[in-house]
Amino acid sequence: MKAMDLDHDMLLDAARLMESQGGSFAGHIARAFYVADSTNREKLLSTFDGLFCKFYRQHRLYEINQGE
Repeated sequence: MKAMDLDHDMLLDAARLMESQGGSFAGHIARAFYVADSTNREKLLSTFDGLFCKFYRQHRLYEINQGE
C-alpha cells in the first residue's frame, strides 16, 4: 500500500490518528496535511508515505476490532 493510493477520507483517518496517537512529530505532519494545498499534500504523502500508511493500517485494525 502507498499513501498516494488512499482516498481523501482514508488519509484524513490516518492524519487524525497521527495527531491524537502519534507523538509531536506525527501530529505536526498531520496538521500540515490538513492545511496543505494539493501540491504540498503530494509532497507530504511521498515523503512521509510510511507514516501515513502505518497510521491508516492502525485505524483499520481498530475499526475491524470494533466490528465496524
